[in-house]
Amino acid sequence: MPIAKSMQGIAGQTITSSQGNLRVVQGEVMQGTHVLSYGGGVNTSALMVLLVQKKMPFDVAVFADTVAELPETYSYLKVARDYLDKNGVELKVVRSKTGSLYDTCKRRGVVPSKIWRWSTRDYKITPIHAFYRSLGTQIIEYLGIAYDEIERMKPSREHYITSKFPLVDFKMTREDCIKVIKEADLPIPVKSGCFFCPFQDIPRWRELYVKHNDLFLKAMELEESSKHFPKQRLNAHTLRGLMENQFPDGRQPRTLSDVPCGAYCMA
Repeated sequence: MPIAKSMQGIAGQTITSSQGNLRVVQGEVMQGTHVLSYGGGVNTSALMVLLVQKKMPFDVAVFADTVAELPETYSYLKVARDYLDKNGVELKVVRSKTGSLYDTCKRRGVVPSKIWRWSTRDYKITPIHAFYRSLGTQIIEYLGIAYDEIERMKPSREHYITSKFPLVDFKMTREDCIKVIKEADLPIPVKSGCFFCPFQDIPRWRELYVKHNDLFLKAMELEESSKHFPKQRLNAHTLRGLMENQFPDGRQPRTLSDVPCGAYCMA
């Protein structure tokens, strides 16, 4: 499907964040392709609804698939695609040329790093930016940063991308995002991210263990086969230690949607 190029913009303010003053450009004409960087989580799902409801320039949404997302995220992609199709917007799914993140980790004998964030770079940012360049236009990129996480705002380093933060513009918190999704009669998505994400806390690992035991065991196998194990792990504890010492008690885990999500990797 050809992607139309929008010729209008949205109203403006200067936000102070840990990255310095960021000009959120509104109220001026911006030529290019308006793209939602869709993460499959609460923030970007609410932003998807807002872009449609407020009739803001919105040409295409893009989701980077690591081929290792949670089953709930793949199910929600169908929800998002149906919603966007009804409103004349394409949802484009892109992937790394190297294939599955899990297979790459297994082949290299490593796990994703919380410090270097190479998995986010190679499996989220790189394929999304490759898609942007294929469009051959200036990209106006909508990012799902909520008003209560302004410190995470930062401008794009790429000259062909202009970052915009509508949730901040409208002073919408994560709770506001949940309300928007509910009022649109859509289900609340889980926090997105690969099933072996090292940023998961113990309750989230517990829920993976309970709901998707096969994926938990795959994550544990990956952790233990890493050439850096046990120095580098997917949690402060080893996953085997969590399974043997904390998970057999049968306590009900909290839902995966309880944890905030981010911009590129978990949004």
